Amino acid sequence: MIKKINLFIYYLIGSKMPSSFFPMGYFFNYLRTFLLKSIIKIGSNNKIQPNVYIGKGKNIKIGSFCQINERVRLIDVEIGDFVMIAPGAQLVGGKTHIYSDTKIPMILQGEEYKGKIIIEDDVWIGLNVIILPGIRICKGSIIGANSVVTKNVSPYSIVGGNPARLIKVRK
Repeated sequence: MIKKINLFIYYLIGSKMPSSFFPMGYFFNYLRTFLLKSIIKIGSNNKIQPNVYIGKGKNIKIGSFCQINERVRLIDVEIGDFVMIAPGAQLVGGKTHIYSDTKIPMILQGEEYKGKIIIEDDVWIGLNVIILPGIRICKGSIIGANSVVTKNVSPYSIVGGNPARLIKVRK
């Protein structure tokens, strides 16, 4: 019950407070992360900006030293340490709709669990990126702005596009 009350307070007040870039922003960031710690598993020294959507707060883990910017959507995701997520990114793990039977409307076919999204350490996710359920973004990778990630990303890779493809390797 306490978790639900804190979730309500987060959406009502915490997610609407000014960003950490605002004067006295460190205070607003502290309050926002304090509220989030009572709802989800979250490490230390994070910057969580306004309007980060966490659904009901289930199956979300955020490491330490992360920067999560405005309008980011997190559902069924595990985020490592030193991760940067630009505004508008959509990391929605978990379920997807079943669409295999053309004789039954898709809305009536139900859902299937595809898995959580795993973001390893030292990853940079660009502006408006979409990452599909069950995807793993390996250590040191960069995901270019407006990319749609449909496959796992190897360590130290730079990917971009729709669907995201390998651009180069950082090593």
